[in-house]
Amino acid sequence: MTKLYQTLIRFGEAIPYAVIALLARFAGAIDFWRSGQSKLQGEAFLGVKLNIFNIAEKKFFLFEHVYGIPAPLAQPMTYAAAFGEFFLPLLLVFGLFTRFGALGLLAMTAFIQFYVFPEELLKLNGNWSTHLMWAAPLLLILAQGPGAFSLDALLGKRTKALR
Repeated sequence: MTKLYQTLIRFGEAIPYAVIALLARFAGAIDFWRSGQSKLQGEAFLGVKLNIFNIAEKKFFLFEHVYGIPAPLAQPMTYAAAFGEFFLPLLLVFGLFTRFGALGLLAMTAFIQFYVFPEELLKLNGNWSTHLMWAAPLLLILAQGPGAFSLDALLGKRTKALR
């Protein structure tokens, strides 16, 4: 290996896992948080809509008629998605029960890809690449833990905090 490449390797290895995990937690949370906020209607407090039971009517329509959720399940699944997109990203950002949050968002990602948009897997420019970008940081957190800058580490949960 060249000296330059060895320097690059040392630089990369010097990045604390806690920093990588913090960035991965935010990366895994942000799109779901934005999606959850788009489902809610009503007033926002400091830019955040807090009433997870005030879901826009058009979202119920989307779940049933666009996403193909059967009628009896469309309404409860819309509420479940709004609930998950509100609370699971918060778990990631704060690093509390972080692996549970990552697993929940991974399950949502898999549902979206394999149930809602399965035909996109066969397209070169399909949305699978977006779902892959959602899954990668979530898999990192699930496998390696939330890092030292997390409530899990503060509370003594099993984590790779010192790496």
